[in-house]
Amino acid sequence: MMSLNIVLMNASKNLINKLLFCSFLAASFALTSIASATYRPPAQPSSPKGPTGSNSSRTNGCTGNAQTTLTALAPLSHVGYTASFRPTFAWYVPDSTTREVEFSLYEYGANGKSKRIQRAKLQSTNGLMKFTLPAEAPALSIGQRYFWQVALLCNPNRPSEDLIVKAEFEPVAMPSNLKNVLTQTQEHQKRAELFALAGFWYDALGEIVEDPINKAYRLTLLDKLRELETEGAKSQQGKIKKNLEQQASQLQRIIAIEQQKI
Repeated sequence: MMSLNIVLMNASKNLINKLLFCSFLAASFALTSIASATYRPPAQPSSPKGPTGSNSSRTNGCTGNAQTTLTALAPLSHVGYTASFRPTFAWYVPDSTTREVEFSLYEYGANGKSKRIQRAKLQSTNGLMKFTLPAEAPALSIGQRYFWQVALLCNPNRPSEDLIVKAEFEPVAMPSNLKNVLTQTQEHQKRAELFALAGFWYDALGEIVEDPINKAYRLTLLDKLRELETEGAKSQQGKIKKNLEQQASQLQRIIAIEQQKI
Protein backbone atom coordinates (compact mmCIF):
# COMPACT_ATOMS: atom_id res chain seq x y z
CA MET A 1 0.00 0.00 0.00
CA MET A 2 2.86 2.33 0.93
CA SER A 3 4.61 1.71 -2.38
CA LEU A 4 1.38 2.33 -4.29
CA ASN A 5 0.98 5.71 -2.58
CA ILE A 6 4.56 6.60 -3.42
CA VAL A 7 3.97 5.63 -7.06
CA LEU A 8 0.79 7.74 -7.16
CA MET A 9 2.57 10.69 -5.54
CA ASN A 10 5.43 10.49 -8.02
CA ALA A 11 2.96 10.25 -10.89
CA SER A 12 1.11 13.32 -9.60
CA LYS A 13 4.38 15.27 -9.31
CA ASN A 14 5.35 14.30 -12.84
CA LEU A 15 1.95 15.36 -14.15
CA ILE A 16 2.15 18.69 -12.33
CA ASN A 17 5.67 19.30 -13.63
CA LYS A 18 4.54 18.53 -17.17
CA LEU A 19 1.57 20.87 -16.83
CA LEU A 20 3.78 23.63 -15.45
CA PHE A 21 6.27 23.11 -18.26
CA CYS A 22 3.49 23.26 -20.85
CA SER A 23 2.14 26.43 -19.24
CA PHE A 24 5.61 27.92 -19.34
CA LEU A 25 5.96 27.07 -23.03
CA ALA A 26 2.54 28.54 -23.78
CA ALA A 27 3.38 31.72 -21.91
CA SER A 28 6.74 31.98 -23.64
CA PHE A 29 5.09 31.47 -27.01
CA ALA A 30 2.50 34.14 -26.24
CA LEU A 31 5.18 36.63 -25.23
CA THR A 32 7.18 35.84 -28.34
CA SER A 33 4.08 36.29 -30.51
CA ILE A 34 3.34 39.68 -28.95
CA ALA A 35 6.94 40.82 -29.23
CA SER A 36 7.07 39.90 -32.91
CA ALA A 37 3.60 41.24 -33.72
CA THR A 38 3.72 43.40 -36.82
CA TYR A 39 1.51 45.03 -39.42
CA ARG A 40 -1.10 42.97 -41.22
CA PRO A 41 -2.79 44.85 -44.08
CA PRO A 42 -6.59 44.68 -44.41
CA ALA A 43 -7.90 41.32 -45.66
CA GLN A 44 -9.11 42.81 -48.96
CA PRO A 45 -7.22 46.08 -49.30
CA SER A 46 -8.30 48.66 -51.85
CA SER A 47 -5.98 49.93 -54.55
CA PRO A 48 -5.23 53.67 -54.70
CA LYS A 49 -7.43 55.68 -57.09
CA GLY A 50 -4.65 58.02 -58.15
CA PRO A 51 -0.85 58.09 -58.34
CA THR A 52 0.98 57.71 -55.03
CA GLY A 53 4.59 57.82 -53.97
CA SER A 54 7.27 60.36 -54.77
CA ASN A 55 7.46 62.63 -57.80
CA SER A 56 11.17 62.01 -58.12
CA SER A 57 14.22 60.30 -56.71
CA ARG A 58 16.58 62.76 -58.34
CA THR A 59 19.46 64.40 -56.52
CA ASN A 60 18.85 68.13 -56.29
CA GLY A 61 19.11 71.05 -53.87
CA CYS A 62 17.03 69.18 -51.32
CA THR A 63 18.88 65.91 -51.23
CA GLY A 64 22.47 66.82 -52.08
CA ASN A 65 24.48 63.78 -51.04
CA ALA A 66 21.75 62.45 -48.75
CA GLN A 67 21.30 58.68 -48.66
CA THR A 68 17.55 58.87 -49.24
CA THR A 69 14.84 61.24 -50.49
CA LEU A 70 11.51 62.52 -49.20
CA THR A 71 9.52 59.41 -48.30
CA ALA A 72 5.95 58.87 -47.09
CA LEU A 73 5.94 56.43 -44.18
CA ALA A 74 2.70 54.86 -45.31
CA PRO A 75 1.45 52.07 -47.60
CA LEU A 76 1.46 52.82 -51.32
CA SER A 77 0.58 49.35 -52.60
CA HIS A 78 -2.80 49.57 -50.87
CA VAL A 79 -5.02 52.10 -49.14
CA GLY A 80 -4.03 52.41 -45.49
CA TYR A 81 -6.67 52.40 -42.75
CA THR A 82 -7.14 54.63 -39.74
CA ALA A 83 -9.64 54.43 -36.91
CA SER A 84 -9.03 58.09 -36.03
CA PHE A 85 -10.99 61.07 -37.27
CA ARG A 86 -7.83 63.16 -36.90
CA PRO A 87 -4.97 60.79 -37.69
CA THR A 88 -1.23 61.30 -37.60
CA PHE A 89 0.80 61.27 -40.84
CA ALA A 90 4.53 60.66 -40.98
CA TRP A 91 7.29 61.10 -43.55
CA TYR A 92 11.08 61.16 -43.76
CA VAL A 93 13.11 64.25 -44.70
CA PRO A 94 16.44 63.54 -46.43
CA ASP A 95 18.71 66.39 -45.34
CA SER A 96 19.42 68.63 -42.36
CA THR A 97 18.85 71.98 -44.08
CA THR A 98 15.72 73.64 -42.73
CA ARG A 99 13.18 74.22 -45.50
CA GLU A 100 9.51 74.97 -45.75
CA VAL A 101 7.19 71.97 -45.86
CA GLU A 102 3.62 72.14 -47.06
CA PHE A 103 1.22 69.48 -45.84
CA SER A 104 -2.06 69.09 -47.75
CA LEU A 105 -5.06 66.85 -47.24
CA TYR A 106 -7.47 66.06 -50.09
CA GLU A 107 -10.75 64.19 -50.31
CA TYR A 108 -12.20 62.47 -53.35
CA GLY A 109 -15.62 63.58 -54.53
CA ALA A 110 -18.33 61.41 -56.07
CA ASN A 111 -17.02 62.37 -59.51
CA GLY A 112 -13.58 61.01 -58.63
CA LYS A 113 -12.01 64.46 -58.51
CA SER A 114 -10.13 65.62 -55.43
CA LYS A 115 -10.32 68.86 -53.48
CA ARG A 116 -8.01 70.17 -50.80
CA ILE A 117 -9.62 70.40 -47.36
CA GLN A 118 -6.58 71.07 -45.16
CA ARG A 119 -3.24 72.80 -45.57
CA ALA A 120 -0.44 73.51 -43.11
CA LYS A 121 3.00 75.10 -43.42
CA LEU A 122 5.83 73.57 -41.38
CA GLN A 123 9.60 73.84 -41.09
CA SER A 124 11.50 70.69 -41.97
CA THR A 125 13.76 68.76 -39.64
CA ASN A 126 16.09 66.01 -40.74
CA GLY A 127 14.66 62.52 -40.30
CA LEU A 128 11.18 61.61 -39.12
CA MET A 129 8.47 64.25 -39.24
CA LYS A 130 4.80 64.00 -38.38
CA PHE A 131 1.62 66.02 -38.58
CA THR A 132 -1.62 65.33 -36.71
CA LEU A 133 -4.84 66.90 -37.92
CA PRO A 134 -5.64 69.62 -35.38
CA ALA A 135 -8.74 69.60 -33.19
CA GLU A 136 -10.20 72.59 -35.04
CA ALA A 137 -10.03 70.76 -38.38
CA PRO A 138 -13.24 69.05 -39.56
CA ALA A 139 -13.41 65.41 -38.49
CA LEU A 140 -12.88 62.88 -41.26
CA SER A 141 -15.73 60.66 -42.43
CA ILE A 142 -15.82 56.87 -42.25
CA GLY A 143 -15.81 55.31 -45.71
CA GLN A 144 -14.56 58.48 -47.42
CA ARG A 145 -11.37 58.15 -49.47
CA TYR A 146 -8.63 60.74 -48.86
CA PHE A 147 -5.03 61.32 -49.79
CA TRP A 148 -2.37 63.35 -48.04
CA GLN A 149 0.57 65.10 -49.63
CA VAL A 150 3.80 66.62 -48.39
CA ALA A 151 5.83 69.03 -50.50
CA LEU A 152 9.39 69.91 -49.53
CA LEU A 153 10.02 73.33 -51.07
CA CYS A 154 13.56 72.97 -52.35
CA ASN A 155 13.80 76.20 -54.32
CA PRO A 156 11.20 78.97 -53.88
CA ASN A 157 12.03 80.23 -57.36
CA ARG A 158 11.65 76.81 -58.98
CA PRO A 159 8.48 74.97 -57.89
CA SER A 160 9.31 72.21 -60.36
CA GLU A 161 12.18 71.20 -58.06
CA ASP A 162 9.90 70.58 -55.06
CA LEU A 163 9.98 67.05 -53.71
CA ILE A 164 6.44 65.71 -53.31
CA VAL A 165 5.07 62.51 -51.78
CA LYS A 166 1.47 61.38 -51.44
CA ALA A 167 -0.46 58.39 -50.10
CA GLU A 168 -4.14 57.41 -49.95
CA PHE A 169 -5.99 56.38 -46.82
CA GLU A 170 -9.48 55.72 -45.52
CA PRO A 171 -11.06 56.06 -42.06
CA VAL A 172 -12.96 52.93 -41.03
CA ALA A 173 -14.93 52.02 -37.91
CA MET A 174 -12.91 50.44 -35.13
CA PRO A 175 -14.04 46.89 -34.28
CA SER A 176 -15.61 46.71 -30.81
CA ASN A 177 -13.21 43.96 -29.67
CA LEU A 178 -10.20 46.10 -30.59
CA LYS A 179 -11.72 49.07 -28.79
CA ASN A 180 -12.23 46.98 -25.66
CA VAL A 181 -8.65 45.69 -25.64
CA LEU A 182 -7.20 49.17 -26.21
CA THR A 183 -8.94 50.47 -23.09
CA GLN A 184 -6.83 48.04 -21.04
CA THR A 185 -3.45 49.56 -21.84
CA GLN A 186 -1.84 52.96 -22.26
CA GLU A 187 1.57 51.56 -23.27
CA HIS A 188 2.40 52.92 -26.70
CA GLN A 189 4.04 49.79 -28.10
CA LYS A 190 1.24 47.47 -26.95
CA ARG A 191 -1.33 49.81 -28.48
CA ALA A 192 0.73 50.01 -31.67
CA GLU A 193 0.88 46.21 -31.88
CA LEU A 194 -2.88 45.93 -31.47
CA PHE A 195 -3.53 48.51 -34.17
CA ALA A 196 -0.97 46.91 -36.50
CA LEU A 197 -2.42 43.41 -36.18
CA ALA A 198 -5.90 44.82 -36.89
CA GLY A 199 -4.70 46.52 -40.10
CA PHE A 200 -4.70 50.14 -38.89
CA TRP A 201 -1.36 51.38 -40.22
CA TYR A 202 -1.75 55.06 -39.38
CA ASP A 203 -2.81 54.44 -35.79
CA ALA A 204 -0.03 51.90 -35.21
CA LEU A 205 2.73 54.19 -36.45
CA GLY A 206 1.10 57.22 -34.82
CA GLU A 207 1.47 55.62 -31.39
CA ILE A 208 5.25 55.32 -31.66
CA VAL A 209 6.39 57.61 -34.48
CA GLU A 210 8.45 59.81 -32.15
CA ASP A 211 8.66 57.55 -29.10
CA PRO A 212 12.39 56.93 -28.36
CA ILE A 213 11.59 53.99 -26.09
CA ASN A 214 9.92 51.95 -28.84
CA LYS A 215 12.23 52.85 -31.69
CA ALA A 216 13.09 49.22 -32.44
CA TYR A 217 9.43 48.35 -32.93
CA ARG A 218 8.97 51.36 -35.20
CA LEU A 219 11.72 49.98 -37.42
CA THR A 220 9.98 46.58 -37.33
CA LEU A 221 6.84 48.22 -38.72
CA LEU A 222 8.79 50.01 -41.43
CA ASP A 223 10.55 46.80 -42.40
CA LYS A 224 7.21 45.00 -42.72
CA LEU A 225 5.98 47.83 -44.92
CA ARG A 226 9.13 47.51 -47.05
CA GLU A 227 8.38 43.81 -47.46
CA LEU A 228 4.77 44.49 -48.48
CA GLU A 229 5.78 47.14 -51.02
CA THR A 230 8.35 44.78 -52.51
CA GLU A 231 5.71 42.06 -52.88
CA GLY A 232 3.19 44.53 -54.25
CA ALA A 233 5.61 45.65 -56.96
CA LYS A 234 5.82 42.12 -58.35
CA SER A 235 2.21 42.19 -59.59
CA GLN A 236 2.42 45.69 -61.10
CA GLN A 237 3.84 47.22 -64.24
CA GLY A 238 5.09 50.56 -65.47
CA LYS A 239 5.06 53.60 -63.20
CA ILE A 240 3.20 51.89 -60.35
CA LYS A 241 5.80 49.11 -60.23
CA LYS A 242 8.61 51.66 -60.30
CA ASN A 243 7.04 53.72 -57.49
CA LEU A 244 6.62 50.68 -55.25
CA GLU A 245 10.17 49.49 -55.90
CA GLN A 246 11.45 52.99 -55.11
CA GLN A 247 9.37 53.09 -51.92
CA ALA A 248 10.77 49.75 -50.76
CA SER A 249 14.30 50.88 -51.54
CA GLN A 250 13.86 54.16 -49.64
CA LEU A 251 12.39 52.36 -46.63
CA GLN A 252 15.39 50.04 -46.57
CA ARG A 253 17.75 53.04 -46.53
CA ILE A 254 15.76 54.79 -43.83
CA ILE A 255 15.83 51.67 -41.65
CA ALA A 256 19.61 51.42 -42.07
CA ILE A 257 20.05 55.09 -41.15
CA GLU A 258 17.81 54.84 -38.10
CA GLN A 259 19.38 51.60 -36.88
CA GLN A 260 22.69 53.45 -36.49
CA LYS A 261 21.00 55.81 -34.00
CA ILE A 262 19.77 53.07 -31.66
